[in-house]
Amino acid sequence: MKHSIHKNQFLALISILLIGVALSLINPDLGFCNNLPEEKTVHTTTHARLSVELAWDMYHHAALGGTLASPSIQSELEMNLHKSRALLAEAYAAEEGGDIQKTQDLIKQILEITQKVITKSQEQKQ
Repeated sequence: MKHSIHKNQFLALISILLIGVALSLINPDLGFCNNLPEEKTVHTTTHARLSVELAWDMYHHAALGGTLASPSIQSELEMNLHKSRALLAEAYAAEEGGDIQKTQDLIKQILEITQKVITKSQEQKQ
């Protein structure tokens, strides 16, 4: 008796999965493969987040090591890092709202800022 209940539950689960696969093949918007551009945006937003994290790490390493070129550069870098975090928050909001163009523009700004921070963090005192 118990064996037949488990078998019926298993068959019901398989049936549901097969229906889901069939529906996704008939109409991809019902399946998991829709919105490929959004997936790309997610990856680039993730890339922007990782870039911000790397820039902060590089900055902290240089600041703690006392190797930043000057106090004015330290202030500039810190200001840019805070700006990149604010832009990242805007990018996530734009992405969530479906505004792909704004998301891409913000990500571009973030990557430019973080690249400058990373480069300046690597400049040695003279």
